[in-house]
Amino acid sequence: MAVDAEKIKLGPCRVTFDFEGTKPIVFEQTQGGVVLTYEETTRDINVDQLGSSAADVIITGRTASVAVPIIEHDLEKLAAIIPGAKLVIDGTDPTKKRVDVNALVVQRLFPFAKKVKLEPLDEKATVEDTVILHKAAPQTNLNYTYNYDNELVTNTTFRAFPDSDGLLISFGDPSAKE
Repeated sequence: MAVDAEKIKLGPCRVTFDFEGTKPIVFEQTQGGVVLTYEETTRDINVDQLGSSAADVIITGRTASVAVPIIEHDLEKLAAIIPGAKLVIDGTDPTKKRVDVNALVVQRLFPFAKKVKLEPLDEKATVEDTVILHKAAPQTNLNYTYNYDNELVTNTTFRAFPDSDGLLISFGDPSAKE
């Protein structure tokens, strides 16, 4: 059997949050690998005549998410990926910035969802290797270890929701039309 090495994809990717939006945020530096997860939940249909063998299987749901271990330290980007966070810029010295996170609970993620694009950076990658989550909200968890052996990694998972057309995830060229 011949191996087609062109079909073997490698390497890191660029992640764009709010792709096609007014303020796209690009993450190009990650550590540990960006992980795309797509899963289907199912339910077996059983009939007495087949015993424990399923007569059919119904897809009851689909989920998608992208885990992004961001290694870039950028307060503006951090404020954009923590739902409800506020970027404070000093009124007299715009180089002075901070991110304030309120302890509000019962905050819905859907209003923070935007389109997310993954673009592999392999030199052989094409636009057909692109992945789009049509509506994804960031959930960010920080666990910084301040020492000489660790970089500060901001772990963010973009959790997908169906968009207004019901689209969850797309693989391939985003500009392809029906």
